[in-house]
Amino acid sequence: MAEHHHAQHHYPHGHPHGPPHVHEDQHNFKEFNKNYFNEHGHQYNDHPEGHELAQRLGAAMINAYPFEEDSTLVLDYACGTGLISKELAAHAKCIVGVDISQTMVDQYNQSVFNQGIPPEEMRAVCCDLTAAPNQLDGMKFDVVVCASSYHHFPSIEEVTTALASYLKPGGSLLVADLMKPSSPESTKELFPTDAHNIVAHKGGFEEADIKVVFEGAGLINLAFVTACEAKRHGHSVQLFLASGTKQVTEEA
Repeated sequence: MAEHHHAQHHYPHGHPHGPPHVHEDQHNFKEFNKNYFNEHGHQYNDHPEGHELAQRLGAAMINAYPFEEDSTLVLDYACGTGLISKELAAHAKCIVGVDISQTMVDQYNQSVFNQGIPPEEMRAVCCDLTAAPNQLDGMKFDVVVCASSYHHFPSIEEVTTALASYLKPGGSLLVADLMKPSSPESTKELFPTDAHNIVAHKGGFEEADIKVVFEGAGLINLAFVTACEAKRHGHSVQLFLASGTKQVTEEA
């Protein structure tokens, strides 16, 4: 997606939710994020803390879902340059990364090419899955992951519903992001002021915030656990990993 984005790329964050955001605000956040990551994406992999965080979140995801190297199909949304995909690659048959930043997608695909990995096994595409249904040539996935990116999305309801639509029946959505700090003072220090036009949720997320959007997207078997700790602006923060399963219906 965009800021260090997406998963890997960014660090945790979030914000208190309110009523549904107007479409104009959503469009502005998306454009600001796309432009920011297109401009700064080439520097994204220069930060070792981003790689370290991706390793921790990737390990938490592997622990939360029974990946199968020979069969698991993964969608990495807001994939950035591919830090999370890299952690999951050895545990999946195929990973498709999606990001709204073409710069991020180009870096992802260049990295895959440099490693000699065929695009049938790992590739990224530039698109916004909330813009229209049934993109990605009709592909459905066993696992959809989204790391350190929910704080950038103006409507986490819209994103969660879109991501759930790409799951196979019985598939799992795994979302990692910043847990809301217990102290209001700590919340203020999560993001620098100049990042506010790309961060829609500035205070982190509580379990209830995620539970309501997962349930709204029709997911069951919800879980919300602490994935790891990290440092942000000198302060310790916690990141959560939330998971939910798409129901298997009779018709399926």
